Amino acid sequence: MYNDITTPRFPHHPDNVPAELKAGDVWVTCDEHKAPLIPIENGAVFAAASTNPDTWRSYDTALATWQQNEHIAGIGRVIAADEGYVGVDLDDCLDPETGELAPWADTIISRIDSYSEVSPSLRGVKIWVRARRVERAYKKPGLEIYPRGRYFTITGCLLGGKFVPISERDDELAAIIEEEFPRVDRSYSVYDGSVAGRRLDLDTFLDRAGTEIFEEVYGERSARVAFKIRCPWWEEHSEGDVTGTRTGQYESGALFFICEHAHCYGRSWQQFRALLNPRVYLGRPSRSKACRGGGRLR
Repeated sequence: MYNDITTPRFPHHPDNVPAELKAGDVWVTCDEHKAPLIPIENGAVFAAASTNPDTWRSYDTALATWQQNEHIAGIGRVIAADEGYVGVDLDDCLDPETGELAPWADTIISRIDSYSEVSPSLRGVKIWVRARRVERAYKKPGLEIYPRGRYFTITGCLLGGKFVPISERDDELAAIIEEEFPRVDRSYSVYDGSVAGRRLDLDTFLDRAGTEIFEEVYGERSARVAFKIRCPWWEEHSEGDVTGTRTGQYESGALFFICEHAHCYGRSWQQFRALLNPRVYLGRPSRSKACRGGGRLR
């Protein structure tokens, strides 16, 4: 149905992109692995970050960079804090040959009823909506919701060929979050540690490190957010077992890392972070987007 991808480059149809998304210096480009890049028209390659406004540029600059350089795969729009935008990412829900949607995705798209486009993989859908009451990210296989700290590759491939404006959908999205990410009451003692210096955002840290997230969990040690992840030392586990590892963050900003395998006994958040820091701060592209769901493009 959408057959305009013949190279690793991603499609982009400027006329279909909402004008309000084009405003402001909130745009990046990306390589074929979706690693964000600073838009530079001469084709120079420097890593960008969805949490660093100094690496964002205007839509016109991003578009020109993509148009003039074959090695630039796509254009992306940052979901910036305090704008009120929320990005909803539906994976593996669209048949690229027929355009048929999976029933669960069709229901979500119909309920939100806001600007929707086909993702670069041709198998997913990205939705832009205004919902200021959404304050944090929600993630599970197939469905991810971001109010900030991410960017979406923009294709302008309108879902079903129909343009729907970006709409206010606070109540509808809140209801979907409640249904798709139900909270579970559990009783755990609260770790009262603290993080020295600037607060680290766990979700961003894991993404930049390329950590494979299996699912988000609720009620884990009374944390604000927690994930089941692939332990970075998983090859030391008996029979290579990848279950039993969790990390999370409290409202205070304190963080924890737990792995239930004997080889990881005593390993702390500090050791976990020390291992991943080079991946985060040397600018290596995130692997998490490829790891989650067996290599699907975001």
